[in-house]
Amino acid sequence: MGVYQECKVSSTAGKNTGAKEQCFEGLFIRPALAVLGFSFASADEAKDIANWNTAIAEKKIIPLYDVEEFASANTEDTFFEGRNKKYRTAIGKKSSTFSSFLGLCSHSALKSYHGKEMQLFEFTEDGAIKAVINADGSIKGQKVNLMVGKRVDATADRPPSTLVTVDYNDADEFEDNGAILRPTWEASEIYGIFDVEIAQVSASATVIEVTVQEGCAGAGEKLTSLVDGDFVVKNGAGEVVSVSFVTADANGVYQLSGTGFTTGHTVSLNGVVTNVGLSYEAPQPLTITV
Repeated sequence: MGVYQECKVSSTAGKNTGAKEQCFEGLFIRPALAVLGFSFASADEAKDIANWNTAIAEKKIIPLYDVEEFASANTEDTFFEGRNKKYRTAIGKKSSTFSSFLGLCSHSALKSYHGKEMQLFEFTEDGAIKAVINADGSIKGQKVNLMVGKRVDATADRPPSTLVTVDYNDADEFEDNGAILRPTWEASEIYGIFDVEIAQVSASATVIEVTVQEGCAGAGEKLTSLVDGDFVVKNGAGEVVSVSFVTADANGVYQLSGTGFTTGHTVSLNGVVTNVGLSYEAPQPLTITV
């Protein structure tokens, strides 16, 4: 049997060019990652901030940090000039770079996405969201790989920063199927999940008192608005135990009451909890000492 090869059809019909006015999107100012396979059911769904907050709490969307010093790093196709025709020897790539001014904790969080294949939604300075529309009308982000550089220390005239390179898997994905959405809210109105640290104030066989502080290693403000059901207490065997709950006092101290608490019981948040429009998670449970 001889060689069998099917050539890819490359010709396409030209599209209509009528346009009285061009509709431009603004400068890229903030990225939001999404897990592969995620999509909004429609453009209207993608413009509803409640759907974004739900997806963030479910860890399907990960808002990142402000974009500084954006630059295109695209490359064009390269060709070899033969005697009678040109031969394409390399396909151009769509790529961009930007810096974000980040503290150490935020740099560490961003670095955790280094090299991962994700989707990317791009927020622009004029309030738009750049995305991709599927044939069924659903909305997703462009497929990308994020390359996170080393953190650059502060200088006399510049805050510490991180250089990020975005490599787009398909240069034509947005050009051929782009969606530029214009919601009524801004990128600054969505946040990633905030880490919190739970600290023991006191503990006995019947009462555990704790505080909850925002930020890296609990170095931020006390979170005082958590409600009943936001906490989970487990015994040394990892079994959930029943507790009653008292809201935070003036010092930000929560009280969890029950029976049979012993050293080795743990206190944590009930997964990702949403409170006053923001989402919180305790990466490490508190192990109490009675």
